Amino acid sequence: MTDKEKIIENFKKVKDLGHVKSNRKNNTGIGKTFEDYVGVVENNIKEPDLFGYEIKSHRELSQSFVTLFTRTPTFPPKANAILKDKFGTPYEINKSLKKLHTSMFASRPNSYDKRLSFQLINNKEEKRIYIAVSDLKTNEIIDQSTYYSYDVIEKTLTKKLHNLFYVTAIIEHRGEDEFFHFNKAEIYTDPAFENFLKLIDDGQIMYDIRIGSYGSGRQFGKAHDHGSGFRIKEVDICKLYKLREVVE
Repeated sequence: MTDKEKIIENFKKVKDLGHVKSNRKNNTGIGKTFEDYVGVVENNIKEPDLFGYEIKSHRELSQSFVTLFTRTPTFPPKANAILKDKFGTPYEINKSLKKLHTSMFASRPNSYDKRLSFQLINNKEEKRIYIAVSDLKTNEIIDQSTYYSYDVIEKTLTKKLHNLFYVTAIIEHRGEDEFFHFNKAEIYTDPAFENFLKLIDDGQIMYDIRIGSYGSGRQFGKAHDHGSGFRIKEVDICKLYKLREVVE
């Protein structure tokens, strides 16, 4: 039996269960629940989840974002920690510690803390995607030292998301509990880096920085990255790929 046949068989077993109770209360419950039923240990590693496939689960008609992959910028070392220390906002409980939580696109600048804007700059000549920080009042770029190189992103994309098993679920609420019926699946293969760049330029892929500081213990004051990375709407993830197969 091939890896594709194995993952399809596992999906059909979960599908045949009908509605199953969510194993988690928040928005990540759908993915966690499906992965629990197919036996995937929750992880943030760079390797695919099961039988060589990255698993993504989504709610039918959902417009929410899912993470494509998390990875620190190519340059400088500890780039997100540096951005946090330079441009982040202090914690209420300890003004000496900072955090930086913001989402940015290439298609438009955002607004952060009423003083800054962040924007992705896709420089095709240099083959880099920069994080540009501007003064919100003057629109002048005050920092553009942080970047991802094309080769690093392409390697991460093709390694982590080479084979995608994309599962859809119907949602049912019973009191305070949520139940999922994983009723559809599609297999996507061969992600195209040129598609990734187009989605960046079109504003369909965003970059999230989610980094704070440890407030106690041995790590006190050190950066705590909560998974900064590239994200896309669940319904748009298929646009990355060249090949699509419907699982019947």
